[in-house]
Amino acid sequence: MASSTPLQPAMKRARLSANDDDVHHGGRNDNLLVFTMFRLDDVDRTDVALVDASTGAVVRHVDRMATPLGSHVCADGGLLCVVSARHGMLRLVDAATGGVADLSPVATTAKGNVHSGYTLGQVPATGEYKVLHVYAVRSCDLNPYEQSTEVVTVDGDGGWRQTRSPPMRVEYMVKRGSAIVGGVAYFLPAVEHGTEGVDGDSIAAFDLAAERWHPTLLQGPLKQQGHRCRVSGRLHLALAALDGRLVTVHHNYPANSMDLWSLSTETGNDTTVRWTKTHSIPLDAILLGREGCRSSSTSPMMAMQVVPNHRECLGQPLMILDDGRIVVLAMGKTGGVRVYDPRMGLYKEVAQLGQCGYHVGFYNRSLVD
Repeated sequence: MASSTPLQPAMKRARLSANDDDVHHGGRNDNLLVFTMFRLDDVDRTDVALVDASTGAVVRHVDRMATPLGSHVCADGGLLCVVSARHGMLRLVDAATGGVADLSPVATTAKGNVHSGYTLGQVPATGEYKVLHVYAVRSCDLNPYEQSTEVVTVDGDGGWRQTRSPPMRVEYMVKRGSAIVGGVAYFLPAVEHGTEGVDGDSIAAFDLAAERWHPTLLQGPLKQQGHRCRVSGRLHLALAALDGRLVTVHHNYPANSMDLWSLSTETGNDTTVRWTKTHSIPLDAILLGREGCRSSSTSPMMAMQVVPNHRECLGQPLMILDDGRIVVLAMGKTGGVRVYDPRMGLYKEVAQLGQCGYHVGFYNRSLVD
């Protein structure tokens, strides 16, 4: 492992508008979100902000993190991984200080023209971090891309290790299509050809410790409720990690609600999967422009298609605060971070990300001035 090169932390306001204009520094905070803001003036640089989920206050800010064109950024536990297996690059960045550990080069097992997605996760038993690389190799014919996976241990001695392919074609390019809970990475099916015969709410699971895919798919909550969920209509579904549990997020447009289904049973080859609906949030209570947009259509996708482009259609739950309020990222032109109070049925917008801002993870490490 190469020696760390600390970057000078930029103690100024992020290019992320919040209600609190102060930049705070201090001790540990379990309600911190990690956002990246891509710079339009320099495509090889990205700003990083740690944001208090309950207030929108910027706690720490790192300016101009190096993200060479073609690289990907993934995060877990306050660590950012700037990675490109194709270009032989793997850098670990502390989201609070900007300190960098360059672990390059590590030889990839991926060959040919690939489309890549990366997931950083921690193995609970050992504390070590691993990066899962899901990629698709372009074939020469009209058949769908073939998906493969490899994994590397951060700060380990070896390079990328090839694993078996996932049990279905998984969604690895869109963050809301996956989540990590307890050292297991979960993925929804990809919305593309090659997933015929798979229910849209099916879930594939990769065990980071064992470095293998579970051989069977987890059955999602909609299928268990007797609802048909085609992969082609999977865009109204997402995954999230809330209160240490895997949650399926269902945008139930005919009912004008975002339903949160929590996986309430430990899963394995011989264990029954059980989902519990924990919240049903009115869409017009968290998304702008949805007032009066209830649809009589029985198709979630048809209901979404009638919504004009200037209206927000998707919300992603990020965190449940200690007082029960739910932090939601509203996806639209402004990218609003909103705190919804289920008891009052009201929300407060605490930050706006703009078109260049992205939520990449959470920060649960100690902040040291």
